[in-house]
Amino acid sequence: MLVANRETLLADNPTEYPFVPVSQLERELKVVESHVRKHGRWTNQRAAICRAALTTHAHFTADELLARCHDVDPRVSRATVYRTLQVLETAGFVEGMETRDGGRRFEHVLGHEHHDHMVCTACDKILEFRDDQLEALQEAAAQHLGFSIESHSLRIYGRCKNCEAKSPRHKSDKKAAKVQRSVR
Repeated sequence: MLVANRETLLADNPTEYPFVPVSQLERELKVVESHVRKHGRWTNQRAAICRAALTTHAHFTADELLARCHDVDPRVSRATVYRTLQVLETAGFVEGMETRDGGRRFEHVLGHEHHDHMVCTACDKILEFRDDQLEALQEAAAQHLGFSIESHSLRIYGRCKNCEAKSPRHKSDKKAAKVQRSVR
């Protein structure tokens, strides 16, 4: 069964962002703060970066995160954002994914169900989905090979419906179908 999450449902309205409930955010921030304190320094800048990263379920770039942090504290540096993202990603609190322009987008995954991604190669839109049948097939394949899954990531690259509708290939396919119908 294919299940789309809230971000997928909001994908056609990019002005809305799915935000994390405050009580959940506070619990997650405590977990992250504890980890960062054990493995480095917990500063006001790092706190602002972590709060900004954990506040949203939207996929974001390091520069977008920096801009959000600057709304709260203009002293947050780009270098600190990159270092903090590396700490968060290594700890499994955020996941990063490559984009077609060579950049990276991140998403907050702490405390959230596993899901997979479809990435539009034309506009970089990222759609999240979960398919229980697909998950079962992956587990069965691993079991068949005697493989113990610790984690996995599935990214499907292609064109979203909006970009596919705009593509010359799509338009020529429509034209060919129309010509074929008129010949009959």
